[in-house]
Amino acid sequence: MKPGAQGSLQARRAELCTRLQAQRLVIAQRLGVAPGASDAYPRSMTMRLLTRRPDMIIRILGALTGLLRIR
Repeated sequence: MKPGAQGSLQARRAELCTRLQAQRLVIAQRLGVAPGASDAYPRSMTMRLLTRRPDMIIRILGALTGLLRIR
């Protein structure tokens, strides 16, 4: 590999990272997601529901169990 090729590769990589980050911000804005919100734990909406609203999950499971017992 040529000595200048390594620097060129690093410059291309940095440019690509910058473009990808900008694209992610545009997508987040279009989806209505607040910047930085995707870094929050947990990332999946299902896990957020399970960890933040366990009382609601218990009620839902109880209702489903009641429906299954009827049949």
